[in-house]
Amino acid sequence: MTVDLGARGARARAWTSLRRAPVALAALLATAAARADNVEEFGLGPRAQGMAGAQTALATDMAAAYYNPGGLVFADRLALTLGFTHGSYHLQVDSQRGADLAERAERIPDLSAYVLGIASAVPFDTPDRFGIGLAVFLPSRGIVTLDATTDPTRPEWFRYGERHDRVHLVASAAVRATDWLSLGLGASIFVDGGGRTDTELTDVDLELRLTPDAGLVVGALATPLPWLTVGVTYRSEVSFKLDFPIRVAGNPLLDLEAITYFTPHQVQLGLAADVGDRLLLTFDLLWANWSAYDTPFLIVSGGGAVYQERQRFRDVFSPKLGVELVAAEWLLVRGGYAFRSTAVPDQDGRVTNLIGGDKHLFALGAGLLFDLPAGPAAGEQARSGGSVDLDLFVQLHWHPAVQARKDASDPVGDWEAQGVIVNVGVAATFRF
Repeated sequence: MTVDLGARGARARAWTSLRRAPVALAALLATAAARADNVEEFGLGPRAQGMAGAQTALATDMAAAYYNPGGLVFADRLALTLGFTHGSYHLQVDSQRGADLAERAERIPDLSAYVLGIASAVPFDTPDRFGIGLAVFLPSRGIVTLDATTDPTRPEWFRYGERHDRVHLVASAAVRATDWLSLGLGASIFVDGGGRTDTELTDVDLELRLTPDAGLVVGALATPLPWLTVGVTYRSEVSFKLDFPIRVAGNPLLDLEAITYFTPHQVQLGLAADVGDRLLLTFDLLWANWSAYDTPFLIVSGGGAVYQERQRFRDVFSPKLGVELVAAEWLLVRGGYAFRSTAVPDQDGRVTNLIGGDKHLFALGAGLLFDLPAGPAAGEQARSGGSVDLDLFVQLHWHPAVQARKDASDPVGDWEAQGVIVNVGVAATFRF
């Protein structure tokens, strides 16, 4: 966890200046805060990630807890998943005058994460009418990162970097309402921080506290035809605010507020169709209500003045296509493509330099299926040994060039950004 408001000497000068000119310091501290999350950006679970996230009408393993909890009633055996993913960023930013700032925007640390999950039908009756699932996403860069900088003009990729690291725990349950319809409900649990400070001018001590919060995940899965499955999922908005009242000798000096995490209301529709005995096709359409995002910047108030830089974000639409082929009894081959429109408004002529742009996602994956040896015979019936699935995937996230034209006085000047992200992973699922 980090909070970086600049070097000690710079802080002391800023506090002193604030006592004489509150608005000047407010402008100095205006900064981008964290938003979005890595699960939303890269997906959850190797099968889903190998099919570009087109899972709303398909997921029945631990990933169903996130993509559509209604699918958990089809987890006919206890399934335990252990996985690891690694993302490598190859993003480029070229600016007319702010070369150093542009170079900092390119230096995004690689993202490694551990994935844990469990899914199972609950054998209360026959056929099974209840299911449960749990998925955990653990980024290795840290549990929570709270970060602020002192330069409001610094170019920054809107959806990437350590500020997006959050531990995700998604717990869901499902019930089969009819023979062709199942319903699911879950909670996506997050951890965030808050704090306060009482300080002298030459030293700033920030006290942080971590607090959990949760958003709803609601899903429905229908099978109108033996070869066709239809799904719909709603995920609620979750927004966390970091609030730091700053006092000097007990007197109010500044109040710093920032939305340190935001994920919007989302609705995802999905279709899954069996084409013969060996081919499965999936299609999803995601809508995300990013236009409800008020501001990604620090709000600084003090001395009767408030500084807040607003952006007019756009709703995001993302169609996703997936395919899975049974190449052999022990081998599944997967692929997928997704397009995501950008939420970031044009940065032409603005003080800020948020880097967004549309994105194309290409995915490949494979599933290797192995039966475990059966247990010792009990009378005439042998105990089932279960199975192990080994799933692998690779994703290429391609950002075509996006540009911004700036005023002649802008310290960064005109800039262009583009690049790719390579995300790979492996997971083993044990079924009993």
